[in-house]
Amino acid sequence: MDNIYLSKKAEVLGVRKHTPTEWSFSLRLETETIPGQFVMVSLPGVGEVPISISGYNPNSIELTIRDVGKVTREVCKISPGDHLYIRGPYGNGFPLQEFVGRHLLIIVGGSAIAAVKPLVEHYMNNSQFQLDGMDIIAGFKSPRHILFHDELNHWKKKYKVRITVDSDEDYAWMGSIGFVVDYIKEVKSISEDTRAIIIGPPLMMTNSVRELLRHGVKKENTYLSFERHMKCGIGKCGHCRIRDKYVCLDGPVFNYDDVKELID
Repeated sequence: MDNIYLSKKAEVLGVRKHTPTEWSFSLRLETETIPGQFVMVSLPGVGEVPISISGYNPNSIELTIRDVGKVTREVCKISPGDHLYIRGPYGNGFPLQEFVGRHLLIIVGGSAIAAVKPLVEHYMNNSQFQLDGMDIIAGFKSPRHILFHDELNHWKKKYKVRITVDSDEDYAWMGSIGFVVDYIKEVKSISEDTRAIIIGPPLMMTNSVRELLRHGVKKENTYLSFERHMKCGIGKCGHCRIRDKYVCLDGPVFNYDDVKELID
């Protein structure tokens, strides 16, 4: 049996810069994972942080990391050929079979798009898993904060993608401006049979759920992914506990009907 406490040494294969504070790292790592899961990333002598898996194939995974603290700041300095240490993957991912044959609506804010990227690619790249259409509403702080430009353009070839920003700053932005919740009403195929995924700040998730319910989407057909500061990843330390739920064990993906009182 694998030691769940033991990290694996993973070589950095490539680094891609998205914004002044966000990078994606491709790591040589053979592992089985489900879209929505996360890993614990560490640097010896620095520390360890939980990071959502933003892409994977049989021989590697991709992690998208924002420079926001002591550990991530050091991680974002590494180059191809360097190594990170990985524990996991941990947690429950998205119920992939539940979405097959259904209309899927994904609503994400900012870097949360990294958590749903493997899900979208799963359906993009596997013809045997067909949806009854997909709508994606992705919100960012400004045009310069948009992640995964190439992927978003690729997704547009098959699915309906709406990108909105809070402010266009000094950019010649020709897209939408406003919060993601403002554009739910423009999803034409939304119905009580729609399956919805929401990831972002608590207030954004709360407002989006309220708007979905107004349009007839059922509570039990709505899924959230919680972002919490996790220390162990295996339900031992209690840092990610919300009432009787441990995000690292019971989540990070939850059915809204099960956790509607836990959004904080």
